[in-house]
Amino acid sequence: MFFMPATLNKSILDPIHGLIKMTEEEKIIISHELFNRLRKIKQNTFLYYVFPSANHTRFEHSIGVMHLASEMFINSFYNSSAVKSKQDKYGIKGKSNILDADSLQKEEIKTAFLDLRIAALLHDIGHGPMSHLFDEYAPSNSDFIKMVKNDSDLHLQDEELNKKLAKAFESVLDKKQKMEGYVEHEFVSYYFAAILLKDINFSSERIKRILTIMNEELQLASIYIKINGENYDIIPLLNQIVAGAPLDCDRMDYLLRDSYFTGVKYGIYDLNRLLKSLMPFIDHEGKFVRLGVKKSGLPAIENFIQARYELYVQVYFHKTNQACNTMLIHATRDLKKGTFVNCNNPNEFIQTYLDLSDEQFLKLVRDKVEDEDDKETINDLMKRRIWKKIVEIYPEEGRMRREDIEERIEQVRETIVNQRSSLKSFIKESIISNNPLKDLDKEKAVLLIKDENEDYMIASHGNWIQKSVIFKALSSNYLVGRVYLKANTGEEEGKDFYRNIKQKVQDLL
Repeated sequence: MFFMPATLNKSILDPIHGLIKMTEEEKIIISHELFNRLRKIKQNTFLYYVFPSANHTRFEHSIGVMHLASEMFINSFYNSSAVKSKQDKYGIKGKSNILDADSLQKEEIKTAFLDLRIAALLHDIGHGPMSHLFDEYAPSNSDFIKMVKNDSDLHLQDEELNKKLAKAFESVLDKKQKMEGYVEHEFVSYYFAAILLKDINFSSERIKRILTIMNEELQLASIYIKINGENYDIIPLLNQIVAGAPLDCDRMDYLLRDSYFTGVKYGIYDLNRLLKSLMPFIDHEGKFVRLGVKKSGLPAIENFIQARYELYVQVYFHKTNQACNTMLIHATRDLKKGTFVNCNNPNEFIQTYLDLSDEQFLKLVRDKVEDEDDKETINDLMKRRIWKKIVEIYPEEGRMRREDIEERIEQVRETIVNQRSSLKSFIKESIISNNPLKDLDKEKAVLLIKDENEDYMIASHGNWIQKSVIFKALSSNYLVGRVYLKANTGEEEGKDFYRNIKQKVQDLL
């Protein structure tokens, strides 16, 4: 064993993964107020309106992600050791492209293992209420970075971690040309992670390592291991486990967890086969280690991506779930960015996150919107009086563009308003787009193939799709447009009007 069983002396019982082992410091982390607030943040916002058991939160999801990060790390080294044993058995002199645990120092592997677990545990700590919808009301990146830079509480020893962190944020956002945009929850997660770890007396060096595992583009630290006497950075491997492509521990947990709590089978995949397919691949040119997937495990990856696609289409994109999201977005369309969270000072910023739950956020929204129709919409949402779907439009042969759907939606809107002008404030479109293979477009996706000497080499990017019938079938972008309308179908008059409108829209299209 290359991890320390005695360190993992605490445990939590989880319905998805069974008994999850934890260290004492991990137990302290989940008891911290910044992490404990995740108990108030549902994993899927309004999904429990459709699937009543979907009340699970980001708290237990984060613990599951930590567990799967461990499983990915441990199994990848088990698999590489099996390859090395086979090469030794048959006297194969390979190029040593695969890293096995026996070639590492005990302290090297222990450091990487424990830091990886904490990075995975904290990956969602900056999520606000209403899941990703909360990002719509975030303050600007420039204001957020200014606040981080001025947070003197992030001074550790003789280092001003606040300024280093702010500079790293600026660097990442500049590369992505997002400096003028609004702060995304991932950056709040890095900031909160630094605050929490500083509170429980982690060293500056360890905090920087953990943050870089969460996002290697921050470039705050490296974790070097010795391979044939030379230094190789293992951060890319650890980062891919936490936030890589085409799979990572975050996606792997939420597919299983959301499937379980919604009661559907769409997100189920073969976890054991996936874990058996992973190996640490040594990039000798770049002097780092990254995560690879054996070509023999390609069917397991196909199964995983197909499960993810089906869960999105059948669960996350469910018409009622999207109706709720659409109502919230429509009712808050006039609210300015930073309405609910400002960056005047770190304490106020943090307290806002500590105070807000999903339910409290909806009440706050209701108080903030000025238009009475919008207040009515939020009240309807809180009481589960959900708008009805009038029409659902999919791309047709030769009309695959988003613009085509938008044009037809506008015709539907005009038809409804002409029938009853008072509904103008209670009608909203929703256009959903999803690329099932978007993860494969990222550089981190590494497929490993064998050469004639039983050595593993990186396959070309095209091999992901060329070698897979499933990927080819999923290569088309999923696109659907819907129009939602407030309709009182509890009374006969309302039912008649709703049926009449639906018929007119069908005749139009």
